Amino acid sequence: MLSTIVFAAIFVGLLLASVVLWALFLRLGLRWAKVPDVTTRRVVAATAIVIVLQVAINLGFLFISPSSDAQTIVLGLVELVVAVVVPCAVISAVFKARFLRALQAWLPTLLAPVTTLAFALLVLRPFLYEAFVVPTNAMAPTLVGRHWKGTCPECGKPNYCSARDEQYGTADPPLMICENFHVTKASEIDKKIHAGDRFMVAKFLTPRRWDLVVFQYPEEPATLYVKRLVGLPGEKVHIQDGSVWVDGVSQTPPDSIKGIEYLSELPDWFGPDLWGSDNRPALLGNDEYFVLGDFSAQSKDSRLWEQGAPGHNPFAVPETHMKGVVTHTYWPPHRWRIHR
Repeated sequence: MLSTIVFAAIFVGLLLASVVLWALFLRLGLRWAKVPDVTTRRVVAATAIVIVLQVAINLGFLFISPSSDAQTIVLGLVELVVAVVVPCAVISAVFKARFLRALQAWLPTLLAPVTTLAFALLVLRPFLYEAFVVPTNAMAPTLVGRHWKGTCPECGKPNYCSARDEQYGTADPPLMICENFHVTKASEIDKKIHAGDRFMVAKFLTPRRWDLVVFQYPEEPATLYVKRLVGLPGEKVHIQDGSVWVDGVSQTPPDSIKGIEYLSELPDWFGPDLWGSDNRPALLGNDEYFVLGDFSAQSKDSRLWEQGAPGHNPFAVPETHMKGVVTHTYWPPHRWRIHR
């Protein structure tokens, strides 16, 4: 709940700040262009009209799907022209000024998004929130990357698998996982490629068990992973009968992932026993975490890692590698979820 309140407050605050800044820079621009009869009422009216028109136009562009690169370029140019012409036309009409003078008055308003962008890059992103997109389906169905969809033969819920390049794919049907965590071989698949989820990560939250966390992959710190946190510092973790056991006690997952089963063995794995198996339990250090993917059959998580960060266990995510806790899936709209 706290994360949602903070997220909403930041979003609304940035929105209001951008509107106020636009109006202030418009007033400065009008003074610079020496437009007469500038009043607060007219500035507010012009700002409101421009915002309403721009929102409506941008929503309209969302429904246009270019079918070629040429159309994409043309559409981009049209958007750029509209973004300049619409506010200048509104300023010209409200203040009864010539178009070129309205253009001059509009130019300083470009500093409004620059100011909010600077705040986002210097304050919001490093310390509060950052947006990410899911690259794979290791966390499906909770977070899905580029995927194909189908229908689960066991429960009828939507199921997901990674989209394949059929030029290089195999003849074997892919494994799919549904919203009830049933893992089945694909039977019928809609091979339309759906985009991955976009989600927000809070930098100010302390990770807890069962949280979704973003972290630097220990073998390649420049690469960011998203997994589910199941083991905390100092704990002994192993997987038994599909459940996570910590210090000899079976852990009950939250209702949002009820029915999930984690695997301590993989049919196609020819290496040593997986970390977290009965023969190879994971004993975490005082600043280490153990993470798993929700699509356990197809997740490269703590169980499979062979090389850890310097001075740490191979299976562990060091505390210094943690980037934040996933709080919201915000796009596409039908995938909206609050995770914490």
